[in-house]
Amino acid sequence: MTIDEPKLQELRAALPELPFDDQGPVFRAPWEAQAFAMTLALHERGVFTWPEWAHALSEAINEAQASGDPDLGDTYYAHWLRALERLSTAKGCVSGEMLAQRRIEWDEAARATPHGQPIALKRTLTAATLAAYRAAIYRIHAQPDIDMKIGIANAAVASLLARHESESAVFVTAFNPFGHVLSPEDNAARQHRLIERVERMGLQALPGAGIDPLNIWLAETSLLVLGATPQIADALMTEFGQNAVVFVDSAGLPQLRLHPDYH
Repeated sequence: MTIDEPKLQELRAALPELPFDDQGPVFRAPWEAQAFAMTLALHERGVFTWPEWAHALSEAINEAQASGDPDLGDTYYAHWLRALERLSTAKGCVSGEMLAQRRIEWDEAARATPHGQPIALKRTLTAATLAAYRAAIYRIHAQPDIDMKIGIANAAVASLLARHESESAVFVTAFNPFGHVLSPEDNAARQHRLIERVERMGLQALPGAGIDPLNIWLAETSLLVLGATPQIADALMTEFGQNAVVFVDSAGLPQLRLHPDYH
């Protein structure tokens, strides 16, 4: 893994016990490198500071040692992963329920994978979930509001994109990742991070809401991100844990775009 020198120095200052050699961080297994990369990405996106991370990691290590961990160095990234889970939960990136469900999914995938083969975690969407997405109203808070429906070209949306000189857009929320219903406070915090993420991308966004016409599920605060490409749609969907987003082309045609894991 390659890290530029300023970031490397900052990281080493914050985490002096991090295993290093002349080429950078040292990992004993691929999952350790993945956990490290996830942490680095979350820090770069402003989810937490290095002092916050150092504190969370120190707590995880101290708890393990108090429980009898011999602290020989081979469990360092187990503590790292625990700290990552805790801090990500505290920051509203995931919920405890989501982590528990993901552990179950990985366990099932591991038991279904032949020995020696890489474990592949496959997501599935039920027909009912897809039907709900297709039936939903995707409302853009403009003047006046514009309601989009999947597969139906909308002249008002096409005009909106033209006025903003945008060839495409994506309608996305950070609410209820992968269908796991979170508290209003957690959803609001996640949506705020989505807004900040879009701003850092240098893109303009309009507020909106995903609405269930049957009122079975509550409306989800959303954004119409102007100028977003399919690649940006996938990046936001992945980062904020969404099963799908709505991609809109210059003709104002909204289409459901599924998470890359479903492709």
